[in-house]
Amino acid sequence: MKAALVAIGAVLGFYSVVFVPVFAAMLVTPADWWQGLSGITLQSGVLFVGAVTATALFIGRGWTTLEKVGCRDFAVSLRGFGFGSVVGVLMAAAAILLAVLAGGARISTDVESIGSYLIWALGVGLVLLVAALTEELLFRGYPITRLAEAVGKVRASIGLAAVFLLAHTLNPEATVFGLLNIGLAALVLSAAFFGPGGLAAAWGLHVGWNAGLGIVVDAPVSGVNFEMPMIEFSTGGPSWFTGGNFGPEGGLVSTLAMAAVLLWLLHRNREPQRG
Repeated sequence: MKAALVAIGAVLGFYSVVFVPVFAAMLVTPADWWQGLSGITLQSGVLFVGAVTATALFIGRGWTTLEKVGCRDFAVSLRGFGFGSVVGVLMAAAAILLAVLAGGARISTDVESIGSYLIWALGVGLVLLVAALTEELLFRGYPITRLAEAVGKVRASIGLAAVFLLAHTLNPEATVFGLLNIGLAALVLSAAFFGPGGLAAAWGLHVGWNAGLGIVVDAPVSGVNFEMPMIEFSTGGPSWFTGGNFGPEGGLVSTLAMAAVLLWLLHRNREPQRG
């Protein structure tokens, strides 16, 4: 119990450093800057600064190491990011396919807008890259490894999945089902993190999932709609199945896709790795 309390205290200390730039930014910027897509971009940028600062400080002080926060050498990280990205996109594709085939969701396109789509996709893609890395540093990285040392990987993953879920309660169109799926997504990301690719694999999976939904088919991502040109996604069917306005993450289609990937990753992590 004492080890767990010490670990929780250390993680809270980490978060206190993260939010110093956040509070500073809120003091010097107008409230309306934090609204809409521009606000999401601002939030991602400020939280990214905080997460990187806290991680660098804890490494610099000797409280953790690059290896412990999930960083591997460049080649392994590159493979891990690629692996995670493919898994994330395939997981999103499975959820979308279920929504289309069994839930009546529809995808319509306008090829005349392809130029605008590519430009917008580049900008959204950069935001998703930064936002995903930020969340991985906040909910995997140092916090999960520090907690895992005290209570084990499973309990640490479940505990931070609950925090990850709570952090999304203010998302637009949030539902109980959607938030439960957010928690399940956190477990999937933790399983990727504890695999050979470490932080890069979790980051890639996170980006692949969000991009597969938000960029490829313009579905809402955790309630946020990126309003991609050229393509439009209609959720169709009952919201409990397809997700409704929260996006596929709010429906059973994502539960099934994520559960399948989680079971596969857990099985993969148990297999001996060939070096």
